[in-house]
Amino acid sequence: MSIAVISDTHFGLKSSVLSRRDNVDYFIWELWRYGDGIDEVVLLGDILDLWRVRMESAIRDASYFFRRLDELGLGVSYVVGNHDHHMTVICQELSLLERAARGELFSVYLPNLRWAMNLAGLRMTFHYPTYEMEIGSRRFMFTHGHHLDGIKSLPVQIFEGIRRLSGEPVLPADLERMMAYAYESIYRSCYLGEAVEIEESLWRVTSIFDKVRSGVLRTLRYSPVESQYDAIIKFIRERHPGKVDCFIYGDTHQAAIYRRNEDLLVANAGSLADGGDNTYLILTDDEIQLRGFGRQEPLMKMYV
Repeated sequence: MSIAVISDTHFGLKSSVLSRRDNVDYFIWELWRYGDGIDEVVLLGDILDLWRVRMESAIRDASYFFRRLDELGLGVSYVVGNHDHHMTVICQELSLLERAARGELFSVYLPNLRWAMNLAGLRMTFHYPTYEMEIGSRRFMFTHGHHLDGIKSLPVQIFEGIRRLSGEPVLPADLERMMAYAYESIYRSCYLGEAVEIEESLWRVTSIFDKVRSGVLRTLRYSPVESQYDAIIKFIRERHPGKVDCFIYGDTHQAAIYRRNEDLLVANAGSLADGGDNTYLILTDDEIQLRGFGRQEPLMKMYV
């Protein structure tokens, strides 16, 4: 079995590598050439950037890529991230309307969402916040990564801090409500040009900070995945009662594969947006490959 994992394409932005048709055609060829017969594609969040462009623009930008995936006839799983978090709101509101039509007027919190949907002609199964599968005899968990301690957005961190100061625990349901409030506010702001300009300025400042920080960490031979390892262990313990052999995430745009003392194997798929290394993952029964777009040899690989 072979799985391609693609994260953080940010369709809708000029920086999206796969918004250009020639890049999409070459990328599809790469999947065929190096994927050893891809069985499934996992889109690992922030595929559509709904924070800085309108939904119709982001979907239009992604439509050729989605069409080419549809031509492959593969299963496609879409794990929702923070920039495309509005997709989960759509799912929950549609579910609410269906319950209301039956006279079931009560709120429902589901710790894991799963629904099927056509997007620009491509049939996909959506998951949030995690997607799990078995490859061979090993259990894989996929998530975008914005739930991890140290990665959460500033508004969510502030809300968490206020709740903890009150002495109350922050439950997963509380965290999701905080995220929905923060992310929906940003989503709505994309319809206001002035708000987008302010967000772009803040984004550039934080990007410069992240580049400086990542450069320092690289100098110290301390990979971003390694620094997030304990937060990942905590997330799995809170969300999954059984054993997970491999944890796959994105969000940070910093690709790597890391394992500590033969324990949990962790891989970050990186991103396919200009300014990064333009990376993706290929998972097989016995190994993980970190590949760079347009490169013949894998950047890194490790046995599962």
